[in-house]
Amino acid sequence: MKAKNILISGATGLIGQHLVPTLEKKGHNVLRLTRNPNKYNDIEWDPNSASIDLSKANQFDAVIHLAGENITSSRWNKSQKEKILKSRERGTRLLSESIAKLPVPPKVLISASGINYYDQDSNESHNEDSPPGKRFLSTVCRRWEEATRPALEANIRVCIMRIGVVLTPDGGALKKMLTPMKLGLGGKIGSGLQRMSWISIDDLVGMINEALSDQRWEGPINAVADEPVTNKEFTTVLAKLLKRPAILPVPEILIKLLFGQMAEETLLADMPVYSKRIQELGYELTYPSLHKALTHLIK
Repeated sequence: MKAKNILISGATGLIGQHLVPTLEKKGHNVLRLTRNPNKYNDIEWDPNSASIDLSKANQFDAVIHLAGENITSSRWNKSQKEKILKSRERGTRLLSESIAKLPVPPKVLISASGINYYDQDSNESHNEDSPPGKRFLSTVCRRWEEATRPALEANIRVCIMRIGVVLTPDGGALKKMLTPMKLGLGGKIGSGLQRMSWISIDDLVGMINEALSDQRWEGPINAVADEPVTNKEFTTVLAKLLKRPAILPVPEILIKLLFGQMAEETLLADMPVYSKRIQELGYELTYPSLHKALTHLIK
């Protein structure tokens, strides 16, 4: 692949910290979009004040947008929910409008979204053709995606990655589960029957890298493995790999008491999501099974 100038937001986040070194190893020039620039090629922005400075950039071949308020950083209240929504909607619209106005716009915008776009109350499996849900996170994802429209209207190829639960020991759900599991304190959450759709960090980085140059990668694409698993199945596989028991379930009532609505739409949400588009594109996952993915990530 020819070296590209790539602008990326969320470079220090869970996905960005894995993606940026991979892109740089491939010879790409990566510029970071950040509120606190401290490197010569950092580009400053502040979505809250609608400010962004693209003046020192020559030309971007691609833009990767990953930034957004962490949805599980604290218990949801009205203020936190507003922060989650606005961080995604405002930031995405500001970035999309700004790159659309460049003398030479980038060829592609890869923008993150989430599988929470879909209806967790339908009890059905979802693919890219499924309609959105009506809960808070569904609304966030829908408005997040709609904010890319200025880029689309400027004839920039827009690829929206609806990302599942990202598995990496460096952060997110897996990191939070590893410590109690290693201590023999792990167990299913609630009934354990809620299904989760996941993706290994390696495969997610691979998908984003593929979307940079393959023009077929456009519109919404579910970034998930082919194998949604129940929370109980996930816990059992992880416990076996760590050679620890998984006998201490966390009651649903306790989870709801501690985390409220956030728990209902994340930890307890039933989200069996598949990717029709990944199959159509012929992308082969390196870690298609949960056992293979966790074996790689843990060992």
